[in-house]
Amino acid sequence: MNETVASRPLPKRPEYGLLAWQATMGYLHTQYKLDAVLTVHVYALDAGVGWSAEADWGRNHEAVVDCPSLPHALRDLWKQVASQHVIFETKEALIKRPANYSENEWLDSVTQEVLEHLVRTTAEIFPADWRITLVYRPVESPDMRWRVQLKADQLQLTEQQVTLRDACRSLYRHAAPEFAARTGSHSDDLG
Repeated sequence: MNETVASRPLPKRPEYGLLAWQATMGYLHTQYKLDAVLTVHVYALDAGVGWSAEADWGRNHEAVVDCPSLPHALRDLWKQVASQHVIFETKEALIKRPANYSENEWLDSVTQEVLEHLVRTTAEIFPADWRITLVYRPVESPDMRWRVQLKADQLQLTEQQVTLRDACRSLYRHAAPEFAARTGSHSDDLG
């Protein structure tokens, strides 16, 4: 006699690596009732731009520094987290992990473009001393989930929005007058 085994299809993997990181932080927050935070820093290095990433949840902290790109930082951070901690306890939850994304699968193209524009413009105007910090926290208030901060010279701006794209756009718009004043021209708008 054949028995029917009920099975559900596995949930769909997040389309982009950053969405997988957001899902992972949300999982830590809801599953374990922990404050979970993903932080990415972009900053000036002698040889260009450096990226660092860190994940904090409960008393756990993992970090990577001086990576050449956002995908490298997020991928290396996950490797470090996965080698030190068991995060996901079920096969369904494991789909959320930020692993096995190719270089161009970490951000959607519009968010990638907006972030690159913000970083490139900041690096051109403040060649040696600047830092952009991107913070994701899975909180109930959607407009508080992403916080983006720019520190350069005497300039310090912070924006909070629902998405990374919106937070970067808003930050760029608020920084544009300062960018223009320092270059003597008008900066492009991010739409």
